[in-house]
Amino acid sequence: MESTSGPADSARGGRFPRRELLGRAAALGVGLGTSGALLALGDAPAVAVPAATPRPGGRSIWAAESDPVSLNPITNSLFASVQGFEHCYESLTAYDAKMNIVPALAQSWETPNETTYIFHLRRGVRWHDGTEFTADDVAYTFGIVLDPKGPAVYRSNFDQVDKVQVVDKHTVKLLTKAPFPPLLGAFAILRSSAIVQKGALDKYNMETQIVGTGPYRLAEYVPKSYLRLVRNRDYWGKPLPYLDEVLFKIMTEEDARVAGLRARSIDYAFLTPLGEQRLRSERGLTILKGPRIFLYVFQINMLRKPWSDVRVRRALNLAVDRREMIAKALNGAGTVSGPIATGFGHWFVPPAELERKWYVHDPEEAKRLLKGAGVPEGQPLDLLVTPFGGSGFYTAAAVVFKEQMQKVGIDVKIRQVEPGVFDKEISPPTFNYDIQINAFTPRHDPDGFLWNRFYSKNAYADGYSNPKVDDLLLRARTTVNPAQRKALYDEVQRLLLADVPMLWIAVDQVIEGLQDYVQGYQQSPFTRRDWGLKHAWLQK
Repeated sequence: MESTSGPADSARGGRFPRRELLGRAAALGVGLGTSGALLALGDAPAVAVPAATPRPGGRSIWAAESDPVSLNPITNSLFASVQGFEHCYESLTAYDAKMNIVPALAQSWETPNETTYIFHLRRGVRWHDGTEFTADDVAYTFGIVLDPKGPAVYRSNFDQVDKVQVVDKHTVKLLTKAPFPPLLGAFAILRSSAIVQKGALDKYNMETQIVGTGPYRLAEYVPKSYLRLVRNRDYWGKPLPYLDEVLFKIMTEEDARVAGLRARSIDYAFLTPLGEQRLRSERGLTILKGPRIFLYVFQINMLRKPWSDVRVRRALNLAVDRREMIAKALNGAGTVSGPIATGFGHWFVPPAELERKWYVHDPEEAKRLLKGAGVPEGQPLDLLVTPFGGSGFYTAAAVVFKEQMQKVGIDVKIRQVEPGVFDKEISPPTFNYDIQINAFTPRHDPDGFLWNRFYSKNAYADGYSNPKVDDLLLRARTTVNPAQRKALYDEVQRLLLADVPMLWIAVDQVIEGLQDYVQGYQQSPFTRRDWGLKHAWLQK
């Protein structure tokens, strides 16, 4: 069990009858028209329904399943970092719990034509240091993000933005090079899109400090131990948030999280299916459960031989038994997925087609392809893995993959590293691995699953290049008509499935345990906690 040097736990209230709420995540309507309205919406997520009027105040202790490592919202790619800073930073737009795009720092916007967005900023918003938020902060942020030589990891989410113009103190105009449907979601996803204070890079250490506009202020961050958040009493969204203080204890081991829920020393924890089973008969807990848009993948480094040979990559695909991997690494709680995550609106390739046509398990054909490509028996493969995210998938899947590859003559060497090291090893220009196990965490649009990794001129393409895919991706991200976009992304996905630049495995479920006295929390199919925590309160 992990210990913490943070403040001591507060006393806990009495027990309540156990409830289990099985929620369905939203069928994401991520195809945006020029009005910014979602084109399709799904059902509400699971929610700890308030039994009374929200009661402000109180202190709550929550488990964080991963260390954020860095709290810089511009320069890092770890989803654990987003989970660390999402309560403190905001962008022009945001996602609610149903994955609707809603106003945030922009109170409203208009699109006089398909390449012009005019954002009207909220007035009276204050940074956590008390200074006023203005259009200059937005211009400063996107000056960094749009700089081709700048540090923004997710610059590709905004590479169709041509200019950011300050109209006046509370108005910003964005001009795009072409129609760009992903734009509003690209703000909301908070990947290199959180608005930072003008001069932030020079004012403070953004790796460990935050000056934001969000509902909570970062009071203290002790790496690998805890983050302490306190209520922003000047928050523009009053009466939110309700809690006075939230301590996120970093508890990477599920045993510690399960024990904490049982002992009532923590109020919230992310769980695996195994953790849910262990707590199934526990009184006083609410279990929220629903589909998660969280796509587990094996990323192949095509800059290295023999993995640059499509025959070899197809052999790896034939050697993978996804059903066995789901059974052993996800405790059976997973659904096979293609390049766009299964469950992400209507954009994905149906699982039935994937299993029938693209994911046939055939080790003998895999051996034949490897022999034809000149791959020797016992070919070594450097498999890079890190146990982030609290799901348990990564290390378990590595073992399953090693066993499956052994059957076709590939000698997998599992190399497990810390999350910070992993992030450096997989980033350009290093790419120090043959295959790395990862997950496509929240994406704002089908473009988010495909553009950064598979458009050949992007830094993260890992050596993949297909001119037809490049053309289709360019057309799809600038096409406003939803039906036309769908046809383009369908074609892209099937080309990728044939080229196998990646081994797509499955999506899983989001399972969260809360003490029954935690009310108002709504879970997200993206495993984002910002909306839920902002609305949570304690009934005790």
